[in-house]
Amino acid sequence: MRPLLSFLLLSLIALPAFADVKAPQGHVLVTLGGALSETNLPARSGTEGGLFDFHDIAYEKAVGFDEAMLNAMDQLEIRIPYGPKDHRRDISFSGPLLSDVMRSAGAEGKTALPLAMDGYQSEITWESIKAHQPILATHADGKPMGIGGFGPTMIVFPPTEDTGLADKQSGQQVWAIIYIGIQ
Repeated sequence: MRPLLSFLLLSLIALPAFADVKAPQGHVLVTLGGALSETNLPARSGTEGGLFDFHDIAYEKAVGFDEAMLNAMDQLEIRIPYGPKDHRRDISFSGPLLSDVMRSAGAEGKTALPLAMDGYQSEITWESIKAHQPILATHADGKPMGIGGFGPTMIVFPPTEDTGLADKQSGQQVWAIIYIGIQ
């Protein structure tokens, strides 16, 4: 009996530690799908109807995050000038680090492909995510971001003096995100 117990304990120690992602209890604000090690949503074939089908989204593994799940993560605030040129103003965006969200879905080291409701999509490598620490914003000026504004979620990068990098990140600051594909 003792050798079996030792074997089981050693086997458990040798297993990789994955996040324990619980099922969302509220409305899902954003879904990560694709090359994940975790899942809390059923697979989608792309024939279920709705906005995901309109954008040809299908996956075997996905993690849905509701407001409580995102708010339970460490929150950061980034203040940037944002909006149309004629109406640009400083906005304080807040939410968890994109890297933390990805890690909890088992997507560490992967590339993120945030997709907006209108079909706009960008690509953000893990190297860029780690180096520049963007957040998955859920709030603007302390208020939840709703549909019709920048929400329900948005990628926000900290400001940078590097104009080339700022131009690249401007195209990666996807707002009205409904899905983040993971490769």
